[in-house]
Amino acid sequence: MAHFMSWTLEALAKHPSRPLFKEYVPTDGSPSWVSVSYKTFLQDLERSAAFWVEHLSALGVKQNEVVGLWFVVLRIPSITGVKYSDCAHIYGLARAGYVPEVLNAKMTIPIIRDLFVKTGGKALIFEPSFVNSVTDIELPTLAIPDLASLPAVSLPLPDLPEVAPDRPCTHLPYQWHNIGHTEACPRDAPVDKMPGPSAVVQDMAVLPGWPTTHRQQYWLLRQYRVCNFPILAITYLSWSGHCLVQTSKSDFELDEFLAMLNEGLNALFLYAPWFSKLLNIARSNPTVLAALQGMGQINYTGAALNPEDEVWATEQGIPVTALYATTETAITMVTPLAEKGVLPAMRLIDGLDYKFIPTKGLDQKDLDGDSQNRVQGGQLFDLFLPADADNCPHSSVRNRPDGHITGDLFEEVKPGLYCFRGRNDDWIRTGKHFAFCDTKSIEDHVLTSCADLVRNCVVVGHYKPAVVLFVEPTEPSNSPEDETLLKTAILDRISAFNARLIVHERINSAAQIVSVPSGSLPRTTEKGNIRRKAVEDEHSAVLKEIYTNFEV
Repeated sequence: MAHFMSWTLEALAKHPSRPLFKEYVPTDGSPSWVSVSYKTFLQDLERSAAFWVEHLSALGVKQNEVVGLWFVVLRIPSITGVKYSDCAHIYGLARAGYVPEVLNAKMTIPIIRDLFVKTGGKALIFEPSFVNSVTDIELPTLAIPDLASLPAVSLPLPDLPEVAPDRPCTHLPYQWHNIGHTEACPRDAPVDKMPGPSAVVQDMAVLPGWPTTHRQQYWLLRQYRVCNFPILAITYLSWSGHCLVQTSKSDFELDEFLAMLNEGLNALFLYAPWFSKLLNIARSNPTVLAALQGMGQINYTGAALNPEDEVWATEQGIPVTALYATTETAITMVTPLAEKGVLPAMRLIDGLDYKFIPTKGLDQKDLDGDSQNRVQGGQLFDLFLPADADNCPHSSVRNRPDGHITGDLFEEVKPGLYCFRGRNDDWIRTGKHFAFCDTKSIEDHVLTSCADLVRNCVVVGHYKPAVVLFVEPTEPSNSPEDETLLKTAILDRISAFNARLIVHERINSAAQIVSVPSGSLPRTTEKGNIRRKAVEDEHSAVLKEIYTNFEV
């Protein structure tokens, strides 16, 4: 199987003079950016590739072997996330024929060691500031060089290796993109099928304007901490000659948005919560409203908009499309702009061999409150990807022998049009950036480590700033002092496990534990499982008080 870089290099060479990346540059005055052309990026990744070929081969690392990149969270002073040089080194490693596994600064050496056992990591490349932390890795290590210091390529680079059908051509650890821990260890998401040019053109065909106009699109690149979208977006956008405009931070301010318009910003890809804030500003700011109306397209994902936002954006002629994608599957569904008034309904992208199969064993009352309010009484469906589908994830992360179910629920509201109706598994989004959290692994650990204290429990916090643990104690609490002792004991017993979790998944204080009478948490009728969404609804007042005093 051909390496994905073979056609990515071809795509990068098509538009040498166009800007590919608008890199945010902190200043004391107004926001500013530096343009990086396609030609410059291609040269930079090749210089990076030459460096890694020389130094990794000297350490005995061979092509098609996994190499970890341990990035620091950039702060200059407010940027957090992927730097331009990070992208150049990731693509440089891939051009050299290695398998880049992107790691985040929040990971510890024990976690990285655990990951490398699973992925076969052969070497660790690290930010120079981590030099005192890599002594215990017991693998070859190299500091990431300053990109500007690398010399021009003087010798031909090696040919790209062939990739076996079952061999990942890149690794992206889940929890720094949009998945959390499983059993206190990050889940690895190997990518064994990078989309080829035809698939990318197909993806672009659902984004009106890309295949039919010669105008270059400038897409907002919202900052994330080492996220797969900023990294892989270069592969997707380069084929059509478009540009990424970097933000200073994930929740950038209005003045920065207006400044980006002067940089050419004419398309948005962002999460629904921030887009909702932007729409709220546009209601009273004619400049922002006109800017949104003039966009080529605005894609939002990650959650549903408020119905009022959907209606208002449609009435104002803002070119909004809901988009459904997951780390495992990439883009699978999008709202057709040509069909007016259907937002937030989406259609499957043409040519994808996916199926909607009826969800079994789920009562609609088990949905979160927002989804309950939206459902129209129809059958709920799972989105199923057969094993031979182009975007079906690697076999190691599939949840069915014959393919993969995303875990999200949909309702068909018109023929071929589906609306998102929440999730049907144990993952929730939580924390400042709404990252995924595996609630079941936390619950299982509490029940195991606190078996004499806790009869049952549930973790909640979907689209909230932190998780909250509800427990039914084995013995009733007869006083506030008893409840305090119970919470202290739980915190103590889960401390080692808790320390290995990502920040947004941790239970750090007694304020994140709520004790309720045994048997009082709402349960399903058939199996008696605790209904997570119903707990959130039933205890909404308690949760509101907790989150009002919670500091992200």
